[in-house]
Amino acid sequence: MELMKGANTTLSGVALEISVEWVSSAEGAGRVGLDICALRLGADARVREDADFVFFNMPTTPDGALRHLGPVTDPTAAGGQGEAIFVELATQPADVFSIVVTATIDVATPELTFSGVPIKATVRESGSGTAIATFIPPPLTTERALTVMEVYRRNDAWKLRAIGQGYDSGLAGLATDFGVDIDQDPDVLTESAPQQLSPPAPSADAPIVADRLPIDMRKRLDLRKRTVSVVLKKAGIAGRRARIAVVLDASGSMFRLYQQGTVGRVVERLAAVAASLDDDATLDVWAYATNPLALPPLRIDAMAEWIPLYVRTKSVSTGVGGARATKQREATARAAGQPIPDWSSIGGQNDEAKVMQLVLNHYQPLVSPPPVFVVFITDGGLYRSREIENLLRSASSSPVFWQFVGVGAAAYGVLEKLDTLSGRTVDNAGFFAVDDLDDIEDDQLYSRLLSEFPSWLRSAAAAGIPV
Repeated sequence: MELMKGANTTLSGVALEISVEWVSSAEGAGRVGLDICALRLGADARVREDADFVFFNMPTTPDGALRHLGPVTDPTAAGGQGEAIFVELATQPADVFSIVVTATIDVATPELTFSGVPIKATVRESGSGTAIATFIPPPLTTERALTVMEVYRRNDAWKLRAIGQGYDSGLAGLATDFGVDIDQDPDVLTESAPQQLSPPAPSADAPIVADRLPIDMRKRLDLRKRTVSVVLKKAGIAGRRARIAVVLDASGSMFRLYQQGTVGRVVERLAAVAASLDDDATLDVWAYATNPLALPPLRIDAMAEWIPLYVRTKSVSTGVGGARATKQREATARAAGQPIPDWSSIGGQNDEAKVMQLVLNHYQPLVSPPPVFVVFITDGGLYRSREIENLLRSASSSPVFWQFVGVGAAAYGVLEKLDTLSGRTVDNAGFFAVDDLDDIEDDQLYSRLLSEFPSWLRSAAAAGIPV
């Protein structure tokens, strides 16, 4: 199974070999050597002790449950190299929440970066060699470090996530940020002092209500999760899982709702739905106007930083401090290797069909279940209604449910006729409109959001759709 960036899958085996391969002499890249390392992390997304860090000069943890196996003997890429990591899942200590596999530019070539270096990660069952998953990270440029994959606990199971996050720092900086005290052993790493990174994103499976969220936001999240739980129980789908996606209208007519912070607040409220339904407590987010724009996934425990950085339209800041504060946040994010969307090409009109197709393309390669629950926020004035109808028809046999939410005074066109839309395997979309998103109480909002999802689950299952 080929994973896309951000995708995850459940692991059934107890021992894994994770190999990372690269073309060492790609055109324009020079001869690049990489160091493949692994770190096992506690609930705070940092190593419990320095011995949790394995690499070329420290190849095993004391218990042998995490080992650096050295070079791959027969890498699949022509002219390539590779190194492998062994992970014994069954014997990992109980306080290990995740294991991160990284790749960094060899300390002997500090002038080189990942630019033009193709990379492929493969996860296999140890012993049999059966391939479980592969992942090709998106192309990188100035980065010297890459978080490739993460193996993490979810309840009583282990899961695998494709990360593909690049950083401008090298091995020493990456190790320091994950809590490895390299000063105690100066011979371990010889690279000069790197640019410091922001603290690493914690595992999605660490407690969401930990101190990573401001206390007021944490309290709101806890209350809203309870409200969502009640709604799910009443609907008869308590315990169900779904991937949660949000599509945000960022056209010019939405300016006021962004400027007033309404859109940011509704994203925070939707986070409680993801925290209750999504295995990884993550929201996949897209913005759109004339053109669509994929935003970085929202990790619930990082939403205090994510919302003011990414919930914005062109030239519109929703965070405290206005445009200057936004520029400062973006500069900090860039220094930490976080992606900053290019809002200059999004335009100002509506084209719902483009972003709907992008969402479908994103989820099509993923294995289902769980199904996808898309919350689509729009202020109306829809464009290309026939294309929207055709997309809903063609996607009606897919495990994707669309919940449209109207937030403006304009006409909603085809969305107001969804219940009578013919030619679908099952009714795969719902719609409701609200006069003021800030005025509707949480219980009413969640009840309306989730009102048609349970019946779709039953209809989809009866029609043989994998939900």
